[in-house]
Amino acid sequence: MPAAEIHNMTVQDMTRVIEIEKQSFTHKWSLNNFISELLHPDSICKTACVDDSGTAVGYICVRLMVDEVHILKLAVHPDYRRRHIGSILVKHVMAEVIKDFAVILEVRVSNLPAICLYDSLGFKSLYTRRRYYAEPEEDAVVMAFDLNSRD
Repeated sequence: MPAAEIHNMTVQDMTRVIEIEKQSFTHKWSLNNFISELLHPDSICKTACVDDSGTAVGYICVRLMVDEVHILKLAVHPDYRRRHIGSILVKHVMAEVIKDFAVILEVRVSNLPAICLYDSLGFKSLYTRRRYYAEPEEDAVVMAFDLNSRD
């Protein structure tokens, strides 16, 4: 499989991004949520493509918040999962924008593939947020990047 190419997310990516979103989350962002994030001056949104068609197979949205970076969304199309695309997206964003910032995120306690991905990238579980998610109601694991594990 060819390496994923990472690009800035554009409005033209939205149809595919929304398709991936619908297949990945129970609580889905709307088109307006993604457009707002694209327009926010402290947000960075990227897509991953694996062929010359330019069709997004994954995406990440992060926001810089004072002294930390918060991973808001990370998803990969089901047909492209387990091919390291999520890792490539996280590593790309971290290499591009994250220097001396803490990096945090929330993930459903039941989302073991995501927890394993973040753990493999040097994130550590900090604590549990009770009833953080709805649809269905579920706790979240709050994870942070361990700056000492940076390559």
